[in-house]
Amino acid sequence: MDGTTGYRNKIDPSQEEYDLDEWPFYHLVKLTAAYHQKMDAALKSMELDVPRWRVLNILARRPHATVTEISVEAVAKMSTVAKIIQRMTMQGLVETRASTEDARATEVLLTDLGREKLHTALNRAGAVARQAFYGVEDTEIQTVNQICRKIYGNLLP
Repeated sequence: MDGTTGYRNKIDPSQEEYDLDEWPFYHLVKLTAAYHQKMDAALKSMELDVPRWRVLNILARRPHATVTEISVEAVAKMSTVAKIIQRMTMQGLVETRASTEDARATEVLLTDLGREKLHTALNRAGAVARQAFYGVEDTEIQTVNQICRKIYGNLLP
């Protein structure tokens, strides 16, 4: 098969055989929306949301990340991440300082309160993950990750 016939026509919006229910990105959007709804509900009482959770999670792995590094890893616009970090600073979850390596860059660091919230948020995210992956085999999760990485690579410039 040359990749343009059969099943590929069902996932090509330009083809007559295109079928939305077979379109992987449709399912990815639905999955992401359901995940965000569950996570927002789990985090709401902590005065967190998914964007703030994402920043906390990134800072747990990169304790002195710059705003630029966070925006790249969070796959979000720098201006959006800057606003999120401003809100998190007002909440006392993070603090910012000029980078020791490049004074033009701003580093973001977790505060003690941020670490406390992160610990609780990780437990709540774990509950969402256990629900999401209930009945899904480890090999299936690995396959989904491999396929997502491959497609992501195909879409990079």
